[in-house]
Amino acid sequence: MYIDLFIIQNLIYDYLILNGVAILTDEKMRLSRLSLGLISSLVLSTLLFMMDFTTLVGLVPFVMLAIVFSKQNIKCFMTKVLYFYCLSLILSGAIYTISHFIKFDLTIIPYILILLVLAFIVTLIYVLKVRWLNDQQLINQFIYDVRIFCGPIEIKGSGFVDTGNHLIDEKTALPIMMVPKEMFCKESMEDFLMKHRISSWSTSYSVINDDQQYLLVFKPTLLLINDQVVRNVLIGVVENQFYEYDFLLQPSMVRSI
Repeated sequence: MYIDLFIIQNLIYDYLILNGVAILTDEKMRLSRLSLGLISSLVLSTLLFMMDFTTLVGLVPFVMLAIVFSKQNIKCFMTKVLYFYCLSLILSGAIYTISHFIKFDLTIIPYILILLVLAFIVTLIYVLKVRWLNDQQLINQFIYDVRIFCGPIEIKGSGFVDTGNHLIDEKTALPIMMVPKEMFCKESMEDFLMKHRISSWSTSYSVINDDQQYLLVFKPTLLLINDQVVRNVLIGVVENQFYEYDFLLQPSMVRSI
C-alpha cells in the first residue's frame, strides 16, 4: 500500500469510527480535540507503518480516544475502546464487500469516494443525534432529588430543571448547575473548596444587559440526581438562594434519567 493511500484511508477511517463511538455513547466531541486526536493517530500510525511496526498500530486507538474524549473513568473508556474496535471491523468488512462488487482494485478513486460518502452520512447522523434530536427531547419531570458530594461533605436538596438555562463553561464546555453559596458554607467558598482539595476557576457569562459576569465553578466529587450518578457536570456558585427549590438544573443533565 502506498503511504499516501495509507494516510488518506486511516484519516477517514478514524473520523468515521470516532463519530460512531460518539453516537453510540451519547458523547459530544469538540472540534479541537477531534482534530488533535486525528492528527496524533495519523502521525503515530504513519511512523509505525514506515518503521514496519504494523503490529503496534492496533494500540493507537487508545491514545486517540484518550485525546478526543474528556476525562472519564476506566469503565467508560474501555467501553469506547470496545465500540471502536467493533466499528472498525464492521467498517472494514463493509468496505471490502462493496469493493468486491465494484472492483476498486483497478483504481483507488471509487474507494476514496466510498469513504467520503460514508463520512458525509455519518457526520449528518452525528449532527442530527447530538445537536438536534437531543434538543428536541421532552422533559417530563421538572423537580429532582439532588445530592452533591464535595469530598466527605454531602449537600442534599431539590433541583428544578430550567429549560431556558444552557450555561456552558468556556474552559471545559460542560453544563453548569447553579447552587447557592449558603448550601455549602458561611465563610469563603474558595477556602471551603481548598479545604477539601477541590480545584475551582471562574467562567464568564452574559446577563440581560450584556454585561460580562464571572461565576465560580468546580467539579464535584460525586453528583447524584434521583440516585443516579451524573458525570461531566460543573457546579456554579451563586450568592442568592432560590425559591421553592434548592438547585437550578439544565435539561441536558436529566435527559438520561
